Amino acid sequence: MPRTRRRARKARRTVLCTDALPWLERHTGHDAIVTSIPDMSEVGLKYDEYIAFLRKAARLCLEATKSHGYTVFLQTDRKHNGWLDKSYYIQDEAQKLGVRLLWHKIVLRTDPGKTDLYRPTYSHMLCFSKDAAIGTPFPDVMERGSISYDNAFGVDAVKAVVGHLKKQGVKKIVDVFVGSGTTLAVASIFGLDSIGLDIDEAQCRKARIMTLTS
Repeated sequence: MPRTRRRARKARRTVLCTDALPWLERHTGHDAIVTSIPDMSEVGLKYDEYIAFLRKAARLCLEATKSHGYTVFLQTDRKHNGWLDKSYYIQDEAQKLGVRLLWHKIVLRTDPGKTDLYRPTYSHMLCFSKDAAIGTPFPDVMERGSISYDNAFGVDAVKAVVGHLKKQGVKKIVDVFVGSGTTLAVASIFGLDSIGLDIDEAQCRKARIMTLTS
């Protein structure tokens, strides 16, 4: 008899319209968190308040990930009476928790040689884990690809990191500041389940339906 080909299981996507920080305190043990902590302009906090928020969000993400899991942040610094180095604060929180920095990539926001008045023309992509292996090498500097809005993840950068995590055996991706849903859409392309959180109902509606071609 001819063999019947199994239909591939459709990746499950869940989007919750809720505050990420209390949710992270209640829900832990994730295989992989891939997220971008919102910018100071998005949360409406003063400088010192924002640094406290940034540190707390980073700490909760790191604590909510399994010891053999991966926590990935894609962050763009700001020019604010000097330089607001988000990667420094995130790495400082990781060091306090005893969580290793596995790798640090650079994602180009524009072509080399260009300038931006308010922030650098690159973003940091940082991956942390207590006990996981570094995994298969992939480029240290990459283009971000298309974006759905100004502060969104770039599609090409997300594809690079989600593809890498899949090779390490990750089955589910969590984005606790999901925005319009780029991370979830990319996870679907790779056949991975995903959970996204955002406090903005309009963004949650977009994240539930956003699709990308492979």
